[in-house]
Amino acid sequence: MITEATVRMTHLYPELVPDTAEVNIAAGYEAVPPILDLRRFSPLFLQLKDIAVERDDQVEVRIAADKTRAAIVAGSLTGIPNAVLGGIAPNRFGVLGRESLYYNLFSTALKANFRSYFGLWVYKPTVAHKLKMGMTLTNEERRISEELGIKNTVEKGLLPLPLSLQIEREYQIIDEVTYGRILTVPTIPGVTVDTIHPRIDEFLVLTKVATDPGTIAEDVRLTVDRDDDANYVSLIDTYPLSLDFDLDCFIPALTEIRLSLVAAIATANFNIRYTFLRCKMNNILRARFGLVSQDELPEPTLYDKVKGGIL
Repeated sequence: MITEATVRMTHLYPELVPDTAEVNIAAGYEAVPPILDLRRFSPLFLQLKDIAVERDDQVEVRIAADKTRAAIVAGSLTGIPNAVLGGIAPNRFGVLGRESLYYNLFSTALKANFRSYFGLWVYKPTVAHKLKMGMTLTNEERRISEELGIKNTVEKGLLPLPLSLQIEREYQIIDEVTYGRILTVPTIPGVTVDTIHPRIDEFLVLTKVATDPGTIAEDVRLTVDRDDDANYVSLIDTYPLSLDFDLDCFIPALTEIRLSLVAAIATANFNIRYTFLRCKMNNILRARFGLVSQDELPEPTLYDKVKGGIL
């Protein structure tokens, strides 16, 4: 489950943290505890991304973010579109929260082991993001805005850049590789699926994961360790997943990424698929990741441009 503690572990912004849910819902109630309920994450921006849920007319997807409220009938969503392995497909969502973000499932009838998965973008707002949302700027942010003409550019609709475009511009991809493994998953302490390290002046990004669902009794769980962040994505329930659809994520790592599995009952012939980017480190990302100070950058204005959101 993604909590405020999970959000605090993010720091190589932007990051897309994945999660799954397998919940029991009493008739006339929401799932307890809520699938996602975040309230103390300022000054970060969070965006609930691409929810997958079983198709069921008796279930509602309930979302609350700041002043946004939505209740969507799960039976109207994509659900299981003739998936060979019974997987559920994601639906397009991008719900922004600056103060609170909530996602849960409500049902008019009793539901057991009801499946869902989703992603959570976490990023630090730039000056351009704050101007778009009408937020108050600090003195330093006002200086950056005035010197770089950010306010006028935002008013023209050219800033801030969408996350997808920002990533496309800044991340110099060297390789993109999808790996596949089939293995026996033991009980505690589990098994390491893979540990991948970047080369000099490079870094890694984990972008996709897919697994067999296993069974409820097998209860196979996935953990992602990133650099010194042990259990960064901890004990994801694989039952809502399948090899039909990828669970999207965006998890940069400077030194290593390790994937591991553990099961309640030893599980043989378990498939897992995952995709990595190998990227060239550059000065924009050194500044964005907080790896250098302003004085260490060869271009003095680069720090302000990154903080301002024009790079």
